[in-house]
Amino acid sequence: MPRQIVGFGKKLFLMTLAKLKNGVVWRLRHLYTQGLYRLTYLHRKRLSATVFVGVTGSAGKTTSKDLIASILARHLSKGSKNPGSLNYPEDIVRVLLSTKKSDAYCVTEISAHGGPGMMALPLALVRPTIGVVTNIGSDHFSLFKSRAAIAQEKASLIRALPQDGVAILNADDPLVLAMRSQFSGRCVTFGLTADAMLRGDVIDSAWPERLSFTATWNGASALVQTQLCGTHWMPAVLAALATGVAQGVPLAVAAEAVASVEPFEGRMAPVVVDGITFIRDDWKAPLSTIAPAFDFMRKASAVRKVIVIGTISDYQGDSTRRYVEIGQSALQIADCVVFVGPRASASLRAKRDRNDELHFFPAMRDAAHYLSAYLRSGDLVLLKGSHKADHMQRLIIARIAALQCWRMDCGRMSSCETCQFRLVPSGPAASGDADIRCAVVDELMPVSRSASEIVRSTVFVIGLGNPQARLVDTPHNVGYRTVEILAQRLGQDWLLDGELAMVARGELQGVPLCLIKPLSPMNEIGPALARLARDFGFDARQCILVHDDVDLPFGAVRARLRGGDGGHRGVRSILQAFQDDQFRRVKIGVGQAGEGQSVIDFVLTPFPAEMHAAVASCNHSAADRIVELIRQSRSFLVDQQVLPSVE
Repeated sequence: MPRQIVGFGKKLFLMTLAKLKNGVVWRLRHLYTQGLYRLTYLHRKRLSATVFVGVTGSAGKTTSKDLIASILARHLSKGSKNPGSLNYPEDIVRVLLSTKKSDAYCVTEISAHGGPGMMALPLALVRPTIGVVTNIGSDHFSLFKSRAAIAQEKASLIRALPQDGVAILNADDPLVLAMRSQFSGRCVTFGLTADAMLRGDVIDSAWPERLSFTATWNGASALVQTQLCGTHWMPAVLAALATGVAQGVPLAVAAEAVASVEPFEGRMAPVVVDGITFIRDDWKAPLSTIAPAFDFMRKASAVRKVIVIGTISDYQGDSTRRYVEIGQSALQIADCVVFVGPRASASLRAKRDRNDELHFFPAMRDAAHYLSAYLRSGDLVLLKGSHKADHMQRLIIARIAALQCWRMDCGRMSSCETCQFRLVPSGPAASGDADIRCAVVDELMPVSRSASEIVRSTVFVIGLGNPQARLVDTPHNVGYRTVEILAQRLGQDWLLDGELAMVARGELQGVPLCLIKPLSPMNEIGPALARLARDFGFDARQCILVHDDVDLPFGAVRARLRGGDGGHRGVRSILQAFQDDQFRRVKIGVGQAGEGQSVIDFVLTPFPAEMHAAVASCNHSAADRIVELIRQSRSFLVDQQVLPSVE
């Protein structure tokens, strides 16, 4: 029997065995989980004397839960609550099974993550006697598609209450208040409106002060002093107070209990390091939470204000537009704004002028490198992002302890401070050029090669590619090929300029032209090009980048006047080094990777020989597009009187 057939049969046998094993493991896990649910359900039936409080809402669930537990502990002695933000069914199972018959209360978060109908299981397990709804926002909007659908799911908590239960509802949120119609039992409302049964007013929360206000219930008033940062915590605090007074806790006692609760980790929690105050709001960042955090920063008093923004979620429409809007809002508040993450380059469009302190970094390590040099004592720094996606806590840890993990794809929900992988080297090394800012000609090193007016009129065409000989005919090198065609048309030779690039100079339509092939690997092209910019004396607005684009059909050529990196790591490296997105682009479509092939393998694999003629045609079309952009450049330069008009 041929060896290939034997090998294939062995591989097929091992694959079949693996599938059977996975199926058995899944079945055993399913049976175990169902058994736990059944055990939890039976145990819950034994806890008839325990008051079960379910808390839901788009924001503030964890803080409300902690505040409620603190209040009930003052009045009903001991009880239980789910730890942290652990609110998946398996987490609820753990807290319920650990609840004893002697416990007076049990407070749990009921989350709607997973989509419509996902609250049914935790509600069946908890069977709450008190239901608390904080608010309805856009968190999980991508799953529910509308706030009305989110409200319908959250209202399942109220519908699940027994007739003798209590619904605690936000009177300031119409979607929450409307839930009264779905419950015939007792309702207690809270809010700032005069119609709320428990009402808050005389609110103060301007940093360095913490949130305080006056609460009124049944004609009695009490000063409520919290440790929380920001007025947007009012629904969470009022919800907790309303739950307490509904259970017979005196308002003054409830207010006293609230004062002892510290902000939960990652929810507007202050951390002071070297005189710098970091406000950690980095647990999650749906779009609806941006405005309240910015409002806190706007009202705060500090020597300087810095806003660091990571991954934003749960928004409608184009991500670029959202990041630009967020950047524009942040610049109105802060002295410095930093965006971090794969979509961060889109924020560069928010700059009003070249002097705006707005920077972006694809990797957290480069952001840490920049901030370590920029921040000083007295600064107030808002960290706004998603813990799962960003782990922005590392920006603080790196200042006070050893840290070697800089992964941007971790996904773990545990604290970085206690993570066992904190000292495991991972993620990209810092570029060393995170503080490069060479977008403004006046900030560049003195120009020594030619007169400044000639430098300002020169168009620099940069072909992106990899210098290794084995990568000559790959999709990633179509930028190289295009500028080589331009050099041939101009009759110019390529000369080595130091170790950074190959350069060819010429003139087109009276416009001085400098063609550049950087010699750095694609992903490290930014720092090398920035050094060339300082040496030659050019900025982003004088440049045309030519590069491949896997999102365009093969052969398509597109021009853009500016924009983000579009996922291209070479472009991303350039935008980071210059901190400017005003590079004109000519993008050449190279098609997409085949089935089972990664994008990296695709762009670094040479084109088949039969495609070479088609590829050359694409490169010539791209060269024609560059010529058109240069003609447009000439018209602009004549208008600016940099070049003489030629008839």
